[in-house]
Amino acid sequence: MGKTREGKTKHFRWSAPMERMFLEILADEASKGNKPSATFKPSSFVRVAQAINEKFGTECEPDHVDNHLRTIKSNWATIQKLRVKSGFQWDHNLKMITVVRKEVYDEEVTAHPTHEKYLNKKIEMYDQLALVAGKDMATGCFAKQFGDIDLPSSVDMDFSTELDDNSDNTMKRTEDPSRFNRKRSRATNKDDRFAMLSEQIGEVANAMKKLSQNHLDIAELYKEVMGVEGFDEATIVYAFDYLVDKERVAKAFIVKNAKLKKLWLEDFLNGRGSGY
Repeated sequence: MGKTREGKTKHFRWSAPMERMFLEILADEASKGNKPSATFKPSSFVRVAQAINEKFGTECEPDHVDNHLRTIKSNWATIQKLRVKSGFQWDHNLKMITVVRKEVYDEEVTAHPTHEKYLNKKIEMYDQLALVAGKDMATGCFAKQFGDIDLPSSVDMDFSTELDDNSDNTMKRTEDPSRFNRKRSRATNKDDRFAMLSEQIGEVANAMKKLSQNHLDIAELYKEVMGVEGFDEATIVYAFDYLVDKERVAKAFIVKNAKLKKLWLEDFLNGRGSGY
């Protein structure tokens, strides 16, 4: 199925709904640890292909999914370059690359017409894109870099090694006791410094462990919000965007039961969400 006579995979055309499903499933796969490196496990591609076929009655194959992931990664690389380009600004809340000056916008679009779709428009499913196409799992609003962890400004470490002249044995026999005491004191100081460094490394490890345990899982949040029945997707996505930026509220939402989730969404969508 889906092969030519030569055994090559036929071209597959991706519609917008198919791509949305593609991103949703792979984001879920990434959150489950099925993206051990820069790409996904083959089982993830199989899952996407099967879901696409069941939903849309197509002949999508895992190779189609793998090929489309390359396209998504290329698009992601373009987005990341545009975010930091001179004259461009990144709006984290709106997930939008803004270009205020018309001449800068016109110059970019003239030189790269395909970039127009990324400018002054909300980038849909940005967080899912980050999970799927980004290099790491911890990206976007639920990641904290190692350098952000507070550490003492400096640690005075002396790793120099003193070399003794052992060629004259008579000198060793008549060594000044005060010199020996000084050497023992220096050794004690080095031990203390190593102990201090070990303690600080332990603090860093604990801080990183807490970060990994407490971060907001965007893919899980998306699944929980979109899984509440009784709301259309175009409306409920506003609640999802709000929760992404309100991490404490989002964590509370995730642990609510189905009835309380629905009540919260009704309140929010009726205009009372601003009080949360």
